[in-house]
Amino acid sequence: MDKALERFLKYVQIDTQSDENSPTSPSAMKELNLSREILKDLEELGIHGEIDEYGRLYAHLPGEEGSDPIGLNSHVDTALEISGANVKPRIVKNYDGGVIKLNERYSMSPDQFPSLSAHIGDDLVVTDGNTLLGGDDKAGDAIILAAMDYLVHHPEIKHHPVCLLFTPDEEIGRGSEHVNLEKWGAKYAYTIDGSTYTDIEIENFNAAHATVSISGVSVHPGDAKGKMVNASSLACEFDGLLPASVRPQATEGFEGFNHLVAIEGNVDQATLRYILRNHDRKKLEEQKQMFLKARQILLSKYPKAEVRIEIGDDYRNMKEVHDAHPEAFNKAKAAYEKLGIAWNSHPIRGGTDGATFSFLGVPCPNLGTGAYNYHGRYEYLSVGEFKKMIEIVVEILKI
Repeated sequence: MDKALERFLKYVQIDTQSDENSPTSPSAMKELNLSREILKDLEELGIHGEIDEYGRLYAHLPGEEGSDPIGLNSHVDTALEISGANVKPRIVKNYDGGVIKLNERYSMSPDQFPSLSAHIGDDLVVTDGNTLLGGDDKAGDAIILAAMDYLVHHPEIKHHPVCLLFTPDEEIGRGSEHVNLEKWGAKYAYTIDGSTYTDIEIENFNAAHATVSISGVSVHPGDAKGKMVNASSLACEFDGLLPASVRPQATEGFEGFNHLVAIEGNVDQATLRYILRNHDRKKLEEQKQMFLKARQILLSKYPKAEVRIEIGDDYRNMKEVHDAHPEAFNKAKAAYEKLGIAWNSHPIRGGTDGATFSFLGVPCPNLGTGAYNYHGRYEYLSVGEFKKMIEIVVEILKI
């Protein structure tokens, strides 16, 4: 087994799940266990780094003097949807296109996950069905380390100075917090946090969030007629007033959505939490108006109720930055073309720390890892695409 894959298998077995309820940075101290392991691996290559007080790991590989410093970024934490503890990765050799049995209860096949069909004949790393794999983004971590390993052991290759940044808490939307851009030192950069190795992503959702708080009137149900206003019932009614066509399960491509993330309550009080997404900023503003309209309808129908809405913006579509500053995109395109790899540029139906970095002055496309089905037990890594990404990253860094 090659060293890059060994590193990946080592990294995924370190539990680094972030904690959305924690106010600290990093949100979970166990995230630092992987950061320290990455730092150890870097120092074994002779690359000095440091982990700051916020858990951000910075490191630098010197390059040709006078050339632009290029940044690479990935995150160490894993998603919250399913456990990242006690991950037991397994390699499926020479995948035959059939059903992959993860355990007695769970299996996956191309009928369920069509992306598998593109990896027939490839080696795959899968889970045991009880946890996620952690390819998001430990595949990115391992790819960056492998690219550094290659450059260190091939000193004859002329390359740009490389500025490395490994962040915690990306999965809870806080990966870009506390990043010291001066310490990072990149003129432009790449997040290694996508899936398909052919994708150069420079377009993501504009993002907002909404919290709807409803106060009802609680009285004894035996004496409720004409008096009770059930806040939980109103919460369900409020959600029903938002168009069903603007929900994640009904949208694709450039179509935006309103996603009900959580709902909780009782007769007296209820709360709904939403995320709002759209690639078009104007259409996102129209989605916000949907919430205000639903509030007015509810208040006119139930004058004894209180309905409060808080709406805030989260991040923006980085395409406007890359349209104005295409250097990073053009550098990546040239690398793919040099390697004879056909590239694509699809809109990300999600967010990326690269969007925040881009608006802070470091244009930052997102590249793939070869990992698929993020955030669940059906996650897998295409070893072939993983190795291709190492080659692509090295090519991008060359002068």
